[in-house]
Amino acid sequence: MYITLFLLTFALSLCFIPESQAYVVRTWAFVATFLPLWAVTWMWWTFDASGHGLQMLVILGRSHLAFGIDGVALSLMLLTTVLFPICMMLLRTVAGFMTFILLEVLILGALCVLDLLGFYILFEASLILLFLLIGRAPYGSLEAAYKIVLYTMAGSLVLLPTLFMIYSECGTTNVLYMTCASNHQTVLGWGLLAVLAVKIPLMPVHLWLPEAHVAAPTAGSVLLAGVLLKLGGIGFLRFMLPVVPEFCVSVFPLVCTLCLISFLFSTLSTLRQIDLKKIVAYSSIAHMSIVTLAIFSQSEFSAYSSSFMMIAHGLVSPALFLIVGILYDRAHTKYILYFSGLGASMPIGSTLFFLFTLGNLSFPLFPNFIAEMLCLVSIFAVHELLAYVFCICQVLGAAYGFWAFNRVVHGMPRGPADVTRTEFHTVLPLLIGVVWLGIKPMA
Repeated sequence: MYITLFLLTFALSLCFIPESQAYVVRTWAFVATFLPLWAVTWMWWTFDASGHGLQMLVILGRSHLAFGIDGVALSLMLLTTVLFPICMMLLRTVAGFMTFILLEVLILGALCVLDLLGFYILFEASLILLFLLIGRAPYGSLEAAYKIVLYTMAGSLVLLPTLFMIYSECGTTNVLYMTCASNHQTVLGWGLLAVLAVKIPLMPVHLWLPEAHVAAPTAGSVLLAGVLLKLGGIGFLRFMLPVVPEFCVSVFPLVCTLCLISFLFSTLSTLRQIDLKKIVAYSSIAHMSIVTLAIFSQSEFSAYSSSFMMIAHGLVSPALFLIVGILYDRAHTKYILYFSGLGASMPIGSTLFFLFTLGNLSFPLFPNFIAEMLCLVSIFAVHELLAYVFCICQVLGAAYGFWAFNRVVHGMPRGPADVTRTEFHTVLPLLIGVVWLGIKPMA
């Protein structure tokens, strides 16, 4: 709590610092982001992993506002605090530092809060800052920023009246005290599904994500792929399944259909893309559709498999966006047509690209492989045919991954210089996390 208040105060104090002091602010901002990393590491060390309930509960008196963590939230908090120092290394302006520190405060709050209305407010507030990042002049895209607003508002306008109705009858929107929500499972369930399907995202409300990634800076894409998409997953696990379990069972066929269409459409769309960021973005949609289906399967390993998949994707996908950002800094383009023979001119960069491409394809010895197998086991426990379809569709994922890698790395050498030491150290923490998560479960 105190570290969050410190970050909030630090971010607001940056309003009075001129842009000419950006280099000094960068150092202080980089150091400041290590404070929540230290705090979350201590929480991870003291967390009782043998229990399945909420721990470290903080209830704020008569307001019914409560904060707490479980295994999924703690894992995502650790991932969040690891990604933000990396983002600070990529920023150059005081406004960027202030925006990202405020984003860290809002995201950590959304991961800890146990109140539906509080989760709604914190997540919508983070989208305001994301709008500023994507719509920035002259490099951003107002069209992509407005798409985020329109898609999010469409889901939010369904959920907000439902929350007010629940509050008027239950007297609270805290999941610890919502005893009368079972009387309105259908209404609340549709409201939650509408808003979380946009955030994760699923077909047909997914079009904002590729446009947002293309328009966002590299640090914004790292944060969007690594953390912000996962808030939809924790919304399903923390709020939707416990509060409206009967609705989740009844809507499972619809969710299966949406996830299958999302997976097929995103993988087929990736084969037609020439923008490297859009390729990674569409692959994220495919992975999050597997996460959603594993969550709604409600089998023995559904929560564990979906959370492990979110962590694995939160390491591999940001690393791919970092590599795309490195290429963009040199060539000032993200189109595959302008890259060729990077294996000769960028041997270290090509090796990193190869390793993370294998991770994105769920190759053995990578955490995505373990997570995907666990997700398929969860799906197979409830629907064998659906699991077979997803297994067959994985071939499409291998097709677009190897096609993009071969097109960029092989061919006539005309690529830029190799990665610098600073760029390598930026990607290195994610590489260590991928290797550790891929090998540790097998030890």
